Amino acid sequence: MKAQVILQLVQLQDGFAADGGPDRRPSIRTRTREAVRLLAAQELNVDADRMRLSFDCRNCQRGNDGRHGQPQLLLDGAPAAARLSYARSGRWLLAALSFRPVLLGVDIEDAADDAFRPEDNIDAVMLTASERPLVEQAVDPRRLRAQLWTRKEAVLKSTGHGLRLSPDTIGVAGADGEPRLSSWPGEAGDRPGLQLLDLALTDAGAAVPPGLAAALAVGGSADPKITYREIVVVQG
Repeated sequence: MKAQVILQLVQLQDGFAADGGPDRRPSIRTRTREAVRLLAAQELNVDADRMRLSFDCRNCQRGNDGRHGQPQLLLDGAPAAARLSYARSGRWLLAALSFRPVLLGVDIEDAADDAFRPEDNIDAVMLTASERPLVEQAVDPRRLRAQLWTRKEAVLKSTGHGLRLSPDTIGVAGADGEPRLSSWPGEAGDRPGLQLLDLALTDAGAAVPPGLAAALAVGGSADPKITYREIVVVQG
């Protein structure tokens, strides 16, 4: 029986030309999407040429052209029997695949990123009123900011809303800071039935930068039965 959620951590490395100089590579976005497509084909045990990524951006003001938004897997041009979510931070890519028709979202961030410095005032646009004391009292506020942000992104990716919903309207922590969808804006409809988990990336089987934070949002109440694949290094 297949695992319900498969997680794959990928390190995207620079390529080099034969003369030792940098190759002219596709953009990091293109490389990321190609890596995700190949990983999905491997998990589905199909030829990669049969697999394609499409994107759906609900209520898109720029036009839902299939090139941005929530990712979808197409097999021979039709929806594949798997759900997909992925995120990238620097050279690290995290992909989640589920063989169940459930909401699915994943995010990864580096706590060392300047966005999580107190000087950048991300708290004002990210935190709910109940989350502010958690950050203020945290031993490592920067790390907690990054973790809370990954939870919010994972939730919003899973529902397809993205950042059209303001992060400070989405509560992702219980009274003790544990991952939980604690509040949801009424104008966005019924609160989705989601499990929210902080991910221990060391479970992927190799050392990763200690500042990386990650979270998974998955629909339903059953054990998501997460399986970590070994880290893959992709040369650009």
